[in-house]
Amino acid sequence: MIIKPLIRSNVFLTAHPTGCRRFVFEQVEAARKFERFKGPNNILIIGGSSGYGLATRIALAVAGGANTINVSYESGPKGERSGTAGWWNNLAFEEAMKDVSTKHKDFIGDAFSKAMKQQVIEYLKEQGIKLDLVVYSLAAGGRLNEETNEVVRSHIKAMGEPITGKTIDIATLSIKEITVGAATESEIKDTVYVMGGSDWHDWIIQLMDNDVLNDNVKTISYTYVGGPATERIYRSGTMGQAKEDLENTAKNLNVLIKNRYQGEALISSSKAVVTKASVFIPQMPIYVACLYEVMEKHGVHETILQHKYRLFKDMVYGHKRIVDTQGRIRIDHKEMDATIQKEVFEMMHKMDEKTIFELDGTKRFLTDFRNIHGFGYDGIDYEADISVE
Repeated sequence: MIIKPLIRSNVFLTAHPTGCRRFVFEQVEAARKFERFKGPNNILIIGGSSGYGLATRIALAVAGGANTINVSYESGPKGERSGTAGWWNNLAFEEAMKDVSTKHKDFIGDAFSKAMKQQVIEYLKEQGIKLDLVVYSLAAGGRLNEETNEVVRSHIKAMGEPITGKTIDIATLSIKEITVGAATESEIKDTVYVMGGSDWHDWIIQLMDNDVLNDNVKTISYTYVGGPATERIYRSGTMGQAKEDLENTAKNLNVLIKNRYQGEALISSSKAVVTKASVFIPQMPIYVACLYEVMEKHGVHETILQHKYRLFKDMVYGHKRIVDTQGRIRIDHKEMDATIQKEVFEMMHKMDEKTIFELDGTKRFLTDFRNIHGFGYDGIDYEADISVE
C-alpha cells in the first residue's frame, strides 16, 4: 500500500505506519535522556494512544519506570484504509518497550462502555495488579448512551451569540473565516455528556468497587483554561462547560479517594499544543502557531512530552506544585504568563494570510500536525509501497 496524506476538514483520514513509528521512537529516545524520578508503579491511562495520553504514557514508562495499561479506541488497517495513527502508535510503543523490565498492555475498544471497564478490571484481578495512578485523557466526538442505544455527539459551539473567527485550513494552507453558531441547551448537555467528567467518575467508582486501587492512589485528568484569545470559543463555549464539569468531577472524586485511600484526584490545566483534537477548534490553530512563535522567542516552549514529564516529576510526584484558587494544577503557567499572552494576542491580530505562514511558529505547528499522523519526516520514502500486515 502507498499511503499518502489525505485531509478533509482538518482531519487526517490516513496515517503512515513508518512515520508513526518514528514519532513514538523519537519521544521514547527523548524521554530516556530525562532525569529519572520515582512515580507510580502501575498506571491505567484511558486514552493513551495519542496526544497528551501518549506523552503521559511515555514520560511515566520511560522516565518514571512504570508499568502501563492503555485503553484506546483505534482501527487497524483494512482494505484501502491505512489504520489510525493511534493504532500504529500503540504498536510502536510496544516495540520500543520490548526489552525493558516493565510491563505494558493495550486494550482496544470503547472506553465509555461498561464492557471495556469490566474487561480491564478482570485483567487487573487476573494479574494481581492494583493501580497507583489512573489518568483520564479521553478525547472523543461521540459517546454511546448504553441506556438508550443512541450515540450522543459533542458540539464545538458558542454560548449566546454566534462567533466569527479565522482558522488555518491544513489541506489548502490558507486562512479561512468561519462562523460558530450558538449552542442550544440540548447541544450543551450533549457536549458535557461526551466531554465532561461522568465517564471518569464511572471508571473510578468501578475500580473502587472491585478493589483494584492501591493505598495513596492518584487519579488525574486534563483541562484547558486558556487566555483572552481563546476565551469566547473555548472556555465560554460548550467545551468550557464540559471542562467545568470535568473539574467539578475532580473535586467530588478527591473526597472519595482521600477518605478511602488517602490519595487524591487532580485536575491539571495543560498547555495548548498540536493534537488531533485541537485543530477542530476554530481560532485555535492560529493561536497555537503564534503561541509557539512567542514562547520560542522567550525560551519557554515545551514539547508535549516535556510538558507531561514536568507535570508528573515536579507537580504530581514532586514538590513544585502550582495550584490556582480552584485547586487546578497550573502546568500551563508559562503559557499564561501575562507577557506571553499579550504578545500572542497582538500577533494574532496583526497576521494576514501571507505573514501567518512565514512564522516559524506556524511551520512548527504544521510539522507537528503532520508528524502526529506519521507524515512529514525526512528520510521516509512516502512513495514506497509498504505492507501494513
